[in-house]
Amino acid sequence: MEKFSRAVVIANGKKPIALAVKKQVESFLKTQGISLSGKPQLAITVGGDGTVLFSKKHYGIPFFAIGSGTSFICQARFSDWKARLKKALRRPLLDKRLMLSCSVDGRLLPLALNEIGIRNPEPRVLSIHLQVGRRHYAFRADGILFSTPTGSPAYAYSCGGREMAKRELKYQAVAISPFRRLFSSLMLPSGKCCTLRISGNEKTQLFVDGQTVRNFSEKNSLVITASKKPFYFLKA
Repeated sequence: MEKFSRAVVIANGKKPIALAVKKQVESFLKTQGISLSGKPQLAITVGGDGTVLFSKKHYGIPFFAIGSGTSFICQARFSDWKARLKKALRRPLLDKRLMLSCSVDGRLLPLALNEIGIRNPEPRVLSIHLQVGRRHYAFRADGILFSTPTGSPAYAYSCGGREMAKRELKYQAVAISPFRRLFSSLMLPSGKCCTLRISGNEKTQLFVDGQTVRNFSEKNSLVITASKKPFYFLKA
């Protein structure tokens, strides 16, 4: 692919180290002849995985993410970003990832790079009804996650899901603390659509990539499928 001429640098303002590295990245980009104004062709995030997930308005252009040693999805660390970014800019290659799309009662919600889920903020189980094609699953659990391959090593793995290859064209449904372990994780092809409902009076939270989007009740219906829009990382 062609080399980049315009970029945007986004930092987590709550982390002093991220703000300091942001200034260093901006200075470095200028030495590479890359402008920080105009419509960006590349997004560089500084802070961690959450900074990538909070920068959804830039989804569609490649991302280069800088974070700490605890980051799952960042390509570089605060200590080694310059060498990795320099190499990546010299010969740009893209790493394509699957995202998830969801809607509630027909209304589209933000795309998910990691996961979509519902959970009960109260210490009570939910009665969950999941339709996958012609199969219907009814079970009780604290909630349920729909995880992408990128998000699979995080929350989903902690809940008993499988760590997936990053470029798999599949996603998985993972229950959060299922009652008596009566629901096993489902691996789903990208073309498979899921419909989720709950029964009962619980006021449930619906979240996308760790960010609470809205309340969810038995009056609502959540539809989840793989997005036709992929996410791109710049290979480091």
